[in-house]
Amino acid sequence: APSTPSTAVGVAGVAKGVDADFEAEDASTAGSSPSSASQADEADEAPAAAPGRGAGRGSVEDGKADEFDGPVLDDPPDPRKIRESLTYFPQLFPAWECDHIEAWLDDTAWRSSMGMLMGPKTVDQTSVRTKYFFGHGYSYGRGVRGREEILPLGSVDPIPGWVRQFVIWPLEVRGIVPFGWVDSVVINDYREGSSIVAHVDPIRLFARPIVTVTFFCPARLVFGASFDPARRTPPAHAQLLIRGSVLMIQGYAADRVTHGIRPEDMLGYRRVSMVLRHVNEAAVQAAHWPPPAAALWAAAPPAHEATTALQSKAQGLWRSPASASVSPKLYLVRGLSVVVMSLPVWGTEHGGDDLAALAADLVWEAASAPWHGGARVLARWRLKPVEDGLICGDGLLEEEHAWEMSLCWHMLHAKKEEKQQEGAARSGKAPSAETHLQPLAFYTWLRVGEP
Repeated sequence: APSTPSTAVGVAGVAKGVDADFEAEDASTAGSSPSSASQADEADEAPAAAPGRGAGRGSVEDGKADEFDGPVLDDPPDPRKIRESLTYFPQLFPAWECDHIEAWLDDTAWRSSMGMLMGPKTVDQTSVRTKYFFGHGYSYGRGVRGREEILPLGSVDPIPGWVRQFVIWPLEVRGIVPFGWVDSVVINDYREGSSIVAHVDPIRLFARPIVTVTFFCPARLVFGASFDPARRTPPAHAQLLIRGSVLMIQGYAADRVTHGIRPEDMLGYRRVSMVLRHVNEAAVQAAHWPPPAAALWAAAPPAHEATTALQSKAQGLWRSPASASVSPKLYLVRGLSVVVMSLPVWGTEHGGDDLAALAADLVWEAASAPWHGGARVLARWRLKPVEDGLICGDGLLEEEHAWEMSLCWHMLHAKKEEKQQEGAARSGKAPSAETHLQPLAFYTWLRVGEP
């Protein structure tokens, strides 16, 4: 798949098409004509300051404004600076990969309709669009602009394994985002007639860049445009986003000018965008301390919050360390499913990027035949959430031994022996000399892409 970025190109004169899936600044409208954008007044999102209205104020279509601690916007915005701070990868995901990912997107919609998404804030639905929040959710909408906050852990579902494997991991392998960087994913499923009012992603909450991936129909992302019925301020820049493309927004385009999607900017009956971001550490800490007065998990098992976070951390593709005595293996974790695959010995002699490229073929082979064991698929396991962490095979993963780039599993039989030894110590029995000579009974998985 093409992975070379192009300079962001404006699409002047294109009458439709964009995605502003970037931030929950979403106005749902009943029609696709320019005048229908006035219905943004009744939307659940308050728009950011439009060009010419003054920075730091949230303007609405009736000319009134709500005060908020918003970003300082350029008036008028500079088209050249906008283009220079966008990086566009056209068709990074080829058609066959889009088909595969779009099937997962349809599956997510079906799971939502069946009540299978458990986080109370995971899904936000209107008549013309549905938003799915994974990893970290956040407050948004009219009345909170400038005061958005990350929601407490457990408010939304963890990032699905298929998102990590088929969307995030290809970006990590190509160096578009660092490994383990994405911890917030929003899936925006738009239908004809929907729109997103002009906005800036909250700078306090999210690091830059903001990454968006487009599926199904194309669209056009407009920067610096007004959403009034007369469309008095045209876009300073319009970026066409085609199916399978990736756009990175950072710097000037992310912080000093609004972006959005008007009803006339849709280029088809349905467009799905996936917004990938990293939450600032200060925003996460503010969300989790002090604890909320009413615990979200009051009706859930006590270990639910911890195991949900641990499951999210375990998602992705892992490998065993290079060893002369043990055959190298790959471990693909998607949700609670683990596929164990063999890896040629020569693969461990190469750097992380080469190994990731080699592993990609095996991953797609395993994914293409999920119910049949191929020659390279050795086993299929399940992660089992327990009070202490996650059990997989003969290993237990505890929170203190799980990191972004490595997982250290405690062998269960060794843990049982340790408890027996602790009991003996409490009873006054000294441990045997053999006990002191035994190595620590752990084994390690390394995230693919790490040398």
